[in-house]
Amino acid sequence: MNKRIIILVGIIAIVLIGFGGKLYMDKKAEETAMEEQRDLLETERESAIVLKQTFANIKSVEFKKTSYNKMTGAYRMFVKLITSDNEAVEFTYSFWKERDEIGSYGIENRNAQVKGVTTKKIIVHYSNREEDKL
Repeated sequence: MNKRIIILVGIIAIVLIGFGGKLYMDKKAEETAMEEQRDLLETERESAIVLKQTFANIKSVEFKKTSYNKMTGAYRMFVKLITSDNEAVEFTYSFWKERDEIGSYGIENRNAQVKGVTTKKIIVHYSNREEDKL
C-alpha cells in the first residue's frame, strides 16, 4: 500500500512539474513574440521617418508587410505610399535600422516617388493595423 502511494505521488509530481514547465515555456514564447512585434513596429516607425526625408509630398504610408533578413541585418518593407496629390504607389525598399537609412527601392511611379523632403505630418498605417501621425 505504501509503495503504491509513493508511486502515485511521484507520478502526480512529475505531471505537475511537466505542466508547470509547459506553462513557463508558453509564457516565455509569448513574451518573445510580443517583443519582436514591438521591435518591428519601432522599425516601421523609424523607416517612415526616413521615408519622409526621402520622398516629397507624402500624405500617408501603409506598411503591407515587413520582413527581416538575419544575414544582412536589413529589413524589407512592402508599402503603399499616397501623396498629397492622391497619387498612389506600392513598392518595396530595404531599410537598415542601425544606419537609419533606406537602401534600395524600386521606382514604380515617378509622379508619386518624387525625391525630396516631406515637412507636413503624415499618416502611418503599421502592419499590425495601428495608425499614427508623424
